Amino acid sequence: MFAKDREAMRLTPAEVRLILIESLQWCANNAVYFLGLIGAATYDLAGTAFLVAAITLVRNLMTSVGNMVSGSVIDRFGPRRTSFVTCVITAVLSLGVGLAPLSVPGLVFAACVLGLAGGFINTCTHAFPGYLESTTEGRTRVNGLMVFYSNIAYTAGPLLGGAIVSCFATQSVYLLMAGMMGVAAVLSLGCHECVAPAKGEKPKGGILGGMAEGDRLTFRDHDLRLIFISGFLGFFAFGAFDSLESLFYRDVLNVDIVWLGWLSSAVGLTSSVGAFILTKLSARHVNLRLLLGALMAVGIGSTVYVGTDMLGVAIIGQAINGMAWGFLEPLQMILIQERADIKYLGRITGFVRFGLMSAGVLPLLAAPFLAEALGVQAVLFGASTIIALVGTLFFVAQGRRRRC
Repeated sequence: MFAKDREAMRLTPAEVRLILIESLQWCANNAVYFLGLIGAATYDLAGTAFLVAAITLVRNLMTSVGNMVSGSVIDRFGPRRTSFVTCVITAVLSLGVGLAPLSVPGLVFAACVLGLAGGFINTCTHAFPGYLESTTEGRTRVNGLMVFYSNIAYTAGPLLGGAIVSCFATQSVYLLMAGMMGVAAVLSLGCHECVAPAKGEKPKGGILGGMAEGDRLTFRDHDLRLIFISGFLGFFAFGAFDSLESLFYRDVLNVDIVWLGWLSSAVGLTSSVGAFILTKLSARHVNLRLLLGALMAVGIGSTVYVGTDMLGVAIIGQAINGMAWGFLEPLQMILIQERADIKYLGRITGFVRFGLMSAGVLPLLAAPFLAEALGVQAVLFGASTIIALVGTLFFVAQGRRRRC
């Protein structure tokens, strides 16, 4: 029995490389985002909610641009070459940021690099399993294990970043990112696609044409449409966290910058557990209702996380949040790969990722003003409640549809 389980979990060399690429980029990205970007703005530059919101807005907008552009690029050149070029450019630019003195313009530039590179590499890794596996079981295994290992890296990123910041200047975390993305670039060279679209199916019409095609293909399919709409509404509420979460740590929990990394790591640890459990489920359980239940659980965990000023309760909330994310993220990838034709997979993945990342822009802009009027904690609790309600409503509606 155990031998059979080990055989079922075996990965090909290309899949191992993909998981390593995803893990390296998440470790580096998370260390830089929490400590080198919003942490630096909040603590090193004593920034207000408006500064943190502005820097985060730039990062999110550039991530959306990366998602928007990368879909057509992936469908034209494939995820392997796209990943390689992205990793090389990110490594070089991160090195430059790490060697420069800390400043507001420097953080804005870093946000551009982090966002654009993240948009490209995440679209690549979210689409890549569809080029490596052709069955639901295979995709569940690869996506689940990719999220499992990458969330261990997600956990390690803030911890490693916190250790670096405690000994060296905050911008040193960008040197960590440069090194890790350099290794990821080398790994991507050997990550060859096993499934390829037929000749003559390359995208036409440029970036805007690719986006329009991704839009059309997503909204004409019920499952893809539901993944997009439920995710958009859930991520819409999450926009408030981007500009206020570091202030919640500083002003409500009353902890220093190191705890920003520690509590973020709780999400990564429990998310790995959730993703590993997902790999053990049969294909018939990998469906939209499970995805929507995970979104509901994310909202519930978030309300616990920000519902009090007690550090212990916040840790419990982050643990619930992380467990749910461990299901949510790979399920989104698996279901998109299931429903999308391989020749359109990059464009559909890019469009969905674009929608999820751009959803939080308006709340990100409004959150500082709401926080001035209502308080940081009240705004975050309200946003968490919206996420829970969106997940619950779609979960119930999908259950009724299945019974009909």
